[in-house]
Amino acid sequence: MHLNLTQERLAELAGVDRSTVQRIEYGGEAKISHLLLIARELRVHVSYLLG
Repeated sequence: MHLNLTQERLAELAGVDRSTVQRIEYGGEAKISHLLLIARELRVHVSYLLG
């Protein structure tokens, strides 16, 4: 999937910190609420983010 979004822009759209997006991108721990917000902005099911 390629939406041409920066971590900063995705964070802004989802209403989370850029560091949260970065942590999730690199496989770190995340709150389910953050995953749901990011998945919504990416228009994917949260399971896609969980791999």
